[in-house]
Amino acid sequence: MKHKKLLTILGLAAGTIMNAGLLRSESPAKTAQMHDGHQLRAEAANMKEFTMIGVEYQGSKMWLPGTMIVKQGAKVRIKLINNIQSEPNTHGFSLDEFGIKVVVARGTPQTVEFTADKEGLFKYYCQIHPAHVGGQMLVLK
Repeated sequence: MKHKKLLTILGLAAGTIMNAGLLRSESPAKTAQMHDGHQLRAEAANMKEFTMIGVEYQGSKMWLPGTMIVKQGAKVRIKLINNIQSEPNTHGFSLDEFGIKVVVARGTPQTVEFTADKEGLFKYYCQIHPAHVGGQMLVLK
């Protein structure tokens, strides 16, 4: 019983250390880059990443998640994956205020990056099929 309890405690401690980022399994090149300066860490801390999936539910097509929230000034990276199985094979993703307008084919993910330099609530939508359900990005000051 004591042995099992000790293993549980060690497991929890290891998980805490890993989550805190104290142990890393970075490549030597990545470690060298990280030690070159604070810029890499500052950029990573300021990067907000999303994976958005195009889906069809009961005949409605949409990108999920429906809402993204970021802080003003953050760099945003969105990976777009079109999983809509019905035709057509392509669907759009537009976020006009940030100059984003891409077409995503099923099976060919796209990634967009931009800086959220404006505060407010901004609509994203499929520029190819206006009847699709759109979403929003909230940029907080």
